[in-house]
Amino acid sequence: MPQNSAVRLARILLLAALSCSSSVADAAAAFDRSAWRQDYRLLKRELEKRYSHLAWMASPGSGVDLPRLDRRARAALARARDDAEARQAILDFQSGFHDGHFAPLKPVIEPSSPGAEPPARDLSHDSALDGCAALGYVNSGAIAFSSPFESLPGVTLTADGLARPMRSGIADLGPAGKLALLRIPSFNPLNYPQLCQPAWDAMRARDGRIDAGKLFTDTMRAWYRETAERLRELHTAGARALIVDVGDNSGGNDSGDAMSRLLGNGPVRSAPLWLARSAQGEAYLQEWVETLSTGLPPEATAADRAALQPFLDAFRAQAARLRQAPPVDMSWVWREQRVFDPGAAHSRLVQVGYASGAVDHLEPGRYSRIVSETLFWPAQSFGSQGAWQGPVYLLTNGRTYSAAEMFTAVSRDNRLAKTAGQGTGGDGCGFMGKIQPLILPHSGLRFRIPDCVRLRADGSDEVPGISPDLPLSAAPGESMRALARRTLTAIAADLAPRD
Repeated sequence: MPQNSAVRLARILLLAALSCSSSVADAAAAFDRSAWRQDYRLLKRELEKRYSHLAWMASPGSGVDLPRLDRRARAALARARDDAEARQAILDFQSGFHDGHFAPLKPVIEPSSPGAEPPARDLSHDSALDGCAALGYVNSGAIAFSSPFESLPGVTLTADGLARPMRSGIADLGPAGKLALLRIPSFNPLNYPQLCQPAWDAMRARDGRIDAGKLFTDTMRAWYRETAERLRELHTAGARALIVDVGDNSGGNDSGDAMSRLLGNGPVRSAPLWLARSAQGEAYLQEWVETLSTGLPPEATAADRAALQPFLDAFRAQAARLRQAPPVDMSWVWREQRVFDPGAAHSRLVQVGYASGAVDHLEPGRYSRIVSETLFWPAQSFGSQGAWQGPVYLLTNGRTYSAAEMFTAVSRDNRLAKTAGQGTGGDGCGFMGKIQPLILPHSGLRFRIPDCVRLRADGSDEVPGISPDLPLSAAPGESMRALARRTLTAIAADLAPRD
């Protein structure tokens, strides 16, 4: 290389190095470690005030070591050289809780010039197809079984999950008998447009107009009836046991609790519901007070109001106690572990009823429909209860979340079913009120923070997930079809009489 060319190259490399050094120096100068530490301290304070699972996470039973997690986060912030590393330190702290409901939210990007809000859609002239779609009813859940039973010899479908919601079928295992298969892809009625559309037509014919709230309730009732009918059909087809597939089910609403009532014929008790002693907890109790005092439908009778009065008095008293309760210092969770006791003062929790409403169990016919459905949300499934009589196995995996975990836990804790597959994802109870995101002022990181706890029969928090009675995972090199066959075989073997 000529000497002048070498000199030019050296100068170019030197300028590049100086430019790079200048950029690094500028980034380092812009990095405000103290502001990141303030964000982290604020996150911990808000968790102390609002996070319902904090006392559980601070217990040895949770498997989470919060003092160690805190030390690691503070050390990572001390080492951080720029915003990216500081952000990762906080996100690693959050992910260490292993709680799917305590999660970061996407940044809000405000448009530079927001468009005008379109006029409200006039549903009065919509067909059922258009109207249900406009209200957000869409078949967005996974239709196929989470394990490919459809691909196995001896399996025949009784519904494909399209014309009728929820895929179902019969697995004929020869001498081992027949197993019924029912796929529940979601516990959100919005995922069942096939049921919304006839409910729409019935409401239009009955009332002459569409009420979106009542339509949702009518769709949910239709879902319970459809599920009960499917279960009876599968039993009539000769199935000796039922597999309910809730793998890859991300959850939904409180129908996860009600759906368990379709299994078996004994009384089913719902999980105790606890909320953080916080503004969110007080708002939930106040919502009960408003519902029971001024929020009843016009057709509620004097007898209905009299039946609800003791519950109204109890919720008013509980709301007053919550307002008057002294503040609880939860900073101990970053220093030590304590045995989980939701009723202890240091846990900062208050019981507000049950996952089913104001009571954990209610016999059909005890109260009027209005009183029953106000106090006990699973009352919407009355008439469909006990549709399946016989052994039940719930198929779960690591993507079984939230309301699907509620369904799994209440079915398992009431001895209605065994579980098979892999442990559930571990969301537990999420939100009983409106989500109030926490926004950290310096970083702009946004988090949703759960406000409720559902307790298992053994007194533990549901948030770690539900472990299977029959663990079934793919062996190295095993195909999903082979695992599906092994799952059916394992369940058939579990059903076999013991000598």
